[in-house]
Amino acid sequence: MLDKYRLVGPAYDKLSQLYSGKAIDQCKVAMLRPDTLGPGSRVLFAGAGQGRDAIHAASLGARVTVVDISPTMIAQCRKNMASHTQRDTLAIELVQSDILKVEDFEFYDMVVANFFLNVFEREKMTLLLSHLSKLIKPGGKLVIGDFQPPEGNWLNRSVQNVYWFAAATAFFAAAGNAIHQIYDYEPLLKKNRLGVKERKHFSVFGKVFYQAILAQKHS
Repeated sequence: MLDKYRLVGPAYDKLSQLYSGKAIDQCKVAMLRPDTLGPGSRVLFAGAGQGRDAIHAASLGARVTVVDISPTMIAQCRKNMASHTQRDTLAIELVQSDILKVEDFEFYDMVVANFFLNVFEREKMTLLLSHLSKLIKPGGKLVIGDFQPPEGNWLNRSVQNVYWFAAATAFFAAAGNAIHQIYDYEPLLKKNRLGVKERKHFSVFGKVFYQAILAQKHS
């Protein structure tokens, strides 16, 4: 199987920092806190990135499973785990697989999809979000870190769209990711029995470009 992230994967975090400063990093961990996941919580990460958010969750005592279809991204995650100061106590399982093949339904206390769903065209994204929701226990949580849907006056919306499409075009060229409008996840969360409990926004040069969503599955 073609590894789309073979070239861009090793520089993934550096590219994110170059494009957003600290905003993406902050967005990824904003909802991963002691009050949202306690010691022993079972947490699934859909997509590895370079694994820093997964490592953050594990450092809080969570039992983490990371699933990514890209061997490059799994390798980058493993590399960052090996260099972490708490590496001997981190409970992280790395699984190279398609997330749709994970069938541990209603098993996880939290599922995290940071900058994962926006990789796909809308039909596939909708399917993935539905599948992820089925993996969460009743009363469990879903975390999504992603680009902020455009809002405000026409100028602000235009700036948000330009910022997103610049990133989407770059990753289409580098990894074949889909190009589409910025997704608004809230209506889809409702369809999947998830209610938004908290939302945080993150800015670059004074403009809001990113959001972190914490949603809870209805019992």
